[in-house]
Amino acid sequence: MDFIIGFAVWLVIGLVGAFVTRAVVHGPATTTLMTMAFGIFGSFIGGMLGTSAHIFHDPVPLRVGGLIGAVLGAVVFTFIYHFAARRAV
Repeated sequence: MDFIIGFAVWLVIGLVGAFVTRAVVHGPATTTLMTMAFGIFGSFIGGMLGTSAHIFHDPVPLRVGGLIGAVLGAVVFTFIYHFAARRAV
């Protein structure tokens, strides 16, 4: 049950991170759906990297490293997407 709750938290973190990044850095050719997709993707990648240090002990997604990784991943991936879309236009 901890894994399902942890992944749901990562999903929410990804959506919040995507909307915050979209509000701060808005590219002219960016869509809300792509912003959400990159936020969720970044959150899951960052969360997995954050829990990878504990893989042999207790790989629960709700660890502090997983949550920090999810926040950083969501913001960084969405920022890179918006930065690249702004430069492309």
